[in-house]
Amino acid sequence: MKSLNEAIVERLCHYMNENNLTQYKLAQLSGVPFPTVKSIMQRRTKDISLKTLILLANGFGITVNQFLDSDSFKIENLNIE
Repeated sequence: MKSLNEAIVERLCHYMNENNLTQYKLAQLSGVPFPTVKSIMQRRTKDISLKTLILLANGFGITVNQFLDSDSFKIENLNIE
């Protein structure tokens, strides 16, 4: 089981690879400051806000629903404390 943040980073990596995006380019496309994107990817951010998640998904040209549409986000696969 993984934490919610780990699942989010995993999903970000998936879409970044799929779209051939760097962290810097994702920051530009999403409007999320580069230091924030970098901190999330380095797993230093403890709680990623819904606003940030929506902006990041928008940077990929998808909805937050599409971003979260993964078995990784099923409650039985997450360690939520």
